[in-house]
Amino acid sequence: MAILSFLTGPLAGYEFEMLEMATIGRDSSNDIVLPDSTVSLVHCKLFYQNNRVFITDLGSTNGTYVNGKRIINTELLDGDTVLIGDSKIRIGLPERPRRTSLLDKTAIEVIQPTAVQQADTVVEPEEELTGNIFGTVTYFLKRKIASGGMGAVYEAEQFGAEGFIKKVAIKTILPKYAQKSTFVSSFIGEAKLVANLVHQNIVQIHHLGRHGDGYYIAMEYIDGINLTEFISMHRRIKRKVPPEIATFIVARVARGLEYAHNKRDESGKPLNLVHRDVCPNNIMISKEGEVKLTDFGVAKAAQFMEEHRNFLIGSVEYMSPEQASCEPVDARSDIFSLGLVYYELLTGIRVFQCYDGDIDATLERVKKCIIPDPRQYRPDIPKGMVDILITCLQRLPDDRYQSAGELGYALEYQIYSKGYGPTIVTMAQYLNQLLKEVENINSQQI
Repeated sequence: MAILSFLTGPLAGYEFEMLEMATIGRDSSNDIVLPDSTVSLVHCKLFYQNNRVFITDLGSTNGTYVNGKRIINTELLDGDTVLIGDSKIRIGLPERPRRTSLLDKTAIEVIQPTAVQQADTVVEPEEELTGNIFGTVTYFLKRKIASGGMGAVYEAEQFGAEGFIKKVAIKTILPKYAQKSTFVSSFIGEAKLVANLVHQNIVQIHHLGRHGDGYYIAMEYIDGINLTEFISMHRRIKRKVPPEIATFIVARVARGLEYAHNKRDESGKPLNLVHRDVCPNNIMISKEGEVKLTDFGVAKAAQFMEEHRNFLIGSVEYMSPEQASCEPVDARSDIFSLGLVYYELLTGIRVFQCYDGDIDATLERVKKCIIPDPRQYRPDIPKGMVDILITCLQRLPDDRYQSAGELGYALEYQIYSKGYGPTIVTMAQYLNQLLKEVENINSQQI
């Protein structure tokens, strides 16, 4: 237990006992509320574990000071003082040593010169750093973005030295899945592989960590929407997605898949990565017009959650026939799934829509692979795009495009063969205009 003794400020004379964690700020949601206008709404957070206390500034306006020095993240020792606004707080840790002063006798003895090192000898610092010089990465969760069966995704801030703050996305994994050894080993192994996927059309993973009994992944934050929302917004304004915009989006995803499918390890051995869950929920479009595929590896790891039996995890409505049959899959399975996404973008129709939650019936339809002619839903789709769809959605993998690169070239030929076509700037302009139109409709109905 740590004792926080307030020496000055609005709470002067009060003491608080801290057993695990406490936030300090002027908002009523904090564990310790400081009614001080110089204190931020959520100013800082203290962690207590194994008789050690750590303090993290949460991006406050006026800063958090420990023993007179502004900090971002540091350990507190017995007797240290923390200054937050007008409040000076003394830290009490009876079982931990105080911070040593160079004026103490023991400190003087430690720094006395030895027979080998004379008093006038100047010791040069090491030119190169080695070993573990890095502290624990600190994240502060700001809001929940989405939640699902395995966990949730949060917008968060990563804190560094000298006021460094970086916006990230944190995906949490529910503790009940962390108890399954097959899931943990596969999830961690896959996360390590995916961490080295660095491509403009793939969401970058920064960090795999553990909190309590669960796991989390820190990844690139995308300021935008996913493809499910993109399609829904078009239904909202009763408009079809322009064919060239749909093709641009799918072409970008294809290039991300091409990179991942061809990825090799440090020895040059193919990793044989397959996404296994290419669907609208896992495709992001940023307000800058970037198209990014996310959730690489999590779907594959999830397939090992149950031991000794086939266990389908992912979006059943976007599976390939071989995946739905629990057969081995390769890169061509992702091509089929991307073809279903392309079909939905162009027509607004989900080919294997799951009705009334009947997953078994949906899987049977996927295995049979009966694909309606997209022109019956949208006659104006250019023939070249229809041909691409038909090739992607062949039941047998050998009859599809054999690589994502081949698919990417076919898509790009459709939109650029005339010498011009949509770009990332076009995509950004289109998305931001779409967001404005939907916002206007929503405001009119309030």
